[in-house]
Amino acid sequence: MGGLTAAVLLVGALLPWQERGYGYGDGDGYGYGCGDGYGYGDGDGYGDGDGYGYGDDAGYGYGYGSGSGSGSGSGSGYWRATIPSLASRWQPTQRERYDAAVKAGALLAFWKSNTDGTPANGGTGGARKAGDVEQIPGPLVLCGSGALHATINPQNTSWKGEKVWVVALYGETAEGEHEKVGALHREILGEAWR
Repeated sequence: MGGLTAAVLLVGALLPWQERGYGYGDGDGYGYGCGDGYGYGDGDGYGDGDGYGYGDDAGYGYGYGSGSGSGSGSGSGYWRATIPSLASRWQPTQRERYDAAVKAGALLAFWKSNTDGTPANGGTGGARKAGDVEQIPGPLVLCGSGALHATINPQNTSWKGEKVWVVALYGETAEGEHEKVGALHREILGEAWR
């Protein structure tokens, strides 16, 4: 009978893996960050998630997850990002030209002139006004008379001029030092501010 009792005990006893039970946990995290290679900005984010668990017999489980993210960028996109707001104050015909320039994929930038609209940074010609379109023959050479110039930062102190214009540069463009850009085709869209 002792052998039978032992067998009964083995059948009724919990094996080591049964005593512990088991658990399952799962977690998620979410992070968000923003930034732009052309913008002075940064962002950060935080997220967390919960998991759940279960177990058989005396076991239980629990899981937890968390995540966070951040992003930052630097560059010169701040001023170009202001252009839609500036254009919203223009006359309807100017806004139509702005919309057409955006649709055409033009590079939008700024051009500084003297208060009377004449070039302030070594250019030639008379006074410019909104709606003027200029074209010069190539090849495109950023420095000197081989380009119609602009800047992506109107507050860059490298550029003289009291009046700031928003311009569209079409076709091939070039970028250089001091946030200078240029093309062979430039349209004066409107004054940035008065």
